[in-house]
Amino acid sequence: MSLKEKVKTEIDFLKKDNNKNFALSLIFSCIILFVYCYFGSFSFFEQTFNIQDIDYWKIIYHNCMSFALFFILGIIFVKLVLKEKLSNFGLGFGKAKLGFIICAIAIPICAICGVLSAFDSTMASTYPLIDFATYGKWWQIGLYFVSYLLYYIGWEFLFRGILYFSGEKKCGVVCSILITTLISALIHTSIGGFGKPMIETLSAIPAGLIFGFITYKTRSINYSLIIHLMVGVFTDIFVFLIA
Repeated sequence: MSLKEKVKTEIDFLKKDNNKNFALSLIFSCIILFVYCYFGSFSFFEQTFNIQDIDYWKIIYHNCMSFALFFILGIIFVKLVLKEKLSNFGLGFGKAKLGFIICAIAIPICAICGVLSAFDSTMASTYPLIDFATYGKWWQIGLYFVSYLLYYIGWEFLFRGILYFSGEKKCGVVCSILITTLISALIHTSIGGFGKPMIETLSAIPAGLIFGFITYKTRSINYSLIIHLMVGVFTDIFVFLIA
């Protein structure tokens, strides 16, 4: 078989529904993550805008860009390109009873993780992302945590929604969880321009596997979203109070 024939065969293979959706989802994710890493970063905001309290607003901007790129554009992608129901990509309650039981078990563990984070010097020097002592007005802290929620909504919809569910149909549960974990863990490193603490990047690997498994069992991104959000909130609160 010639190279031309091989390419044609593979293209015909990708045109099948499950294969096509996964291929398109990977392309969408590559493009959207490129935009996010270059135009959603703190450094881009600092270089582009000259405003008062830039250390505060760059965090709000970064968090909201996750929501705009991953969630809003993700919804448009699912509806107009994949032409699928949003519920097929985890936007729904799924197996709610199981999901709430998992959250009830996981949230105390999230609190413990937050406490332990306060005793790691790299985490303590990174979080909270804003200085609560400087930006301590009720609306500043409130807006910060609202943007935190928006950030996690976007993050979970891209990784545990679009990438996981499109991958599950093409290459199975395990492979799909591994793919989403690999990409999300890499974004935590300096590759994405954000340079998270090493302990956070390392923890992103088991966390990604766990979140993927929760999504598989509950058929919804809501419960991994709640747990992921609680990890972030508890980390901020306990690092601030303890460290």
